[in-house]
Amino acid sequence: MKKSKLSIAALAVAGVLSSIPAANAAIIDEVEFHGYFRAGFFASKENDFKKADIGGQKEQLGRLGLESDNDGNFGFTTITNINEDQQLRIHIGVGDTEFDDLIGYLEMDGVLPSGTLWAGKRKLAEENYIFMTDFFYTDLEGIGVGIQDFEVGDSFLDLAYISSERNISLDYGDYDDFVNTAFENGELDENFNKRFFTESQREQVVANQNNSMHTLHAAYTLGALTLHGNLKYLPDNYALDGKEWADTGYDVTAIYHMLDFFGLKGNAFSYAILQAGRGLGSGNLLGSTVTDYSSLRPGSLIQGYKVGEQGPWFGDPYSRITFREDDAASARLLLWGGYTMDNGIGFFPSVQIQYNDEGTNDDYYTNGNSLDGVHSGYNYWVSAMMRNIFPVKGNFIVQTEVGYYENVQNGGHWHQSKFTVAPTFVLSDGLSTAEIRFTATYLPSSWTTGAQNDPTVPTTDDIVFGIQADAYW
Repeated sequence: MKKSKLSIAALAVAGVLSSIPAANAAIIDEVEFHGYFRAGFFASKENDFKKADIGGQKEQLGRLGLESDNDGNFGFTTITNINEDQQLRIHIGVGDTEFDDLIGYLEMDGVLPSGTLWAGKRKLAEENYIFMTDFFYTDLEGIGVGIQDFEVGDSFLDLAYISSERNISLDYGDYDDFVNTAFENGELDENFNKRFFTESQREQVVANQNNSMHTLHAAYTLGALTLHGNLKYLPDNYALDGKEWADTGYDVTAIYHMLDFFGLKGNAFSYAILQAGRGLGSGNLLGSTVTDYSSLRPGSLIQGYKVGEQGPWFGDPYSRITFREDDAASARLLLWGGYTMDNGIGFFPSVQIQYNDEGTNDDYYTNGNSLDGVHSGYNYWVSAMMRNIFPVKGNFIVQTEVGYYENVQNGGHWHQSKFTVAPTFVLSDGLSTAEIRFTATYLPSSWTTGAQNDPTVPTTDDIVFGIQADAYW
């Protein structure tokens, strides 16, 4: 009987695999389970104690009392020791509680002269995070392949390729559904007519609404200093109205970790972080690939949530994540850390600054007029916050948090502040921590007031009360 091509291919693959060294009856030596979740309920005094939306920008003010969005992720890791020099680790998990957001990647030790070879969908450098504000100052997530901790003398080198794209929209679920609905609506025809687009040009815009961004990543660690660099390319980066934004960019990050509080010795730590980028490495994409989180985090003031000003199609934050001019440039400075006194009272401050030069407007039309060559202006924001921890008795503590930020865009100013008190029960062994919090937060200008889609309606003060369970392991 003549063997099928599939059978022949299977035999060929089996023959190749049989020549690769492998352990006899290798077994899984260890299984790890890790994750994070928060779940709570928050009520607004100004809205008759109805369920409260997010009251302010937690990445700038501090997260206590503002996280009315429940969230979670979990993952499993199987560890198999192939032999004395080789180890296989398989990671699989779910991020952001959405089961279509599956995280899965492999790690192999011992297949290279040093370091770890990995491939799959994952997030890199998750440790680049300010825990009081929930701010990831690098957010590198996607599908890719790379090498971690390759030894170069006394230092370590990471190299990776990452592919990333938009996943969701604000009001239409899947991002592809958002794009399809936008073009079926007919409202976008006016924008094409202003540009005198041909039918083939329109088809090109429609077909290139969510191309993948390619990122080449490198990181170098020597002692307390870590350097990151990202080189990015996004072909045919069209907006819904046909404007083509930047297709290249880069960013760099320098992180310095100190085992004191900026020179003050004791039970302390601190970090100084400096970042800069251009094109697709600026604004909300500074230190980031295309992710849901970076679409909403503080970055450029012309990105993020703009539905009130721009409408549902052009104001969607997930759409605006790649809205960067070729010569747009950004710089960010972050200083944060913590100091705990002998009596257990802890202080954890953070200061953050980002400046954005929006570059030269490239072929953008407003009311039929070209703004090609016109400078797009500048914006920046400054924030400062501090969390204090006061031990009371046993596993009971009281946390307080105060924060303030100022946004400036082309001379216009607006700001927000908050103060939170949070009696908390906590259990921790250093690796796993669980907290039950009771929070009261005062915001002089709260997002729980005003009108979400109408920026002309002013916000007023509010007190938001909440209960929250928060755990990581």
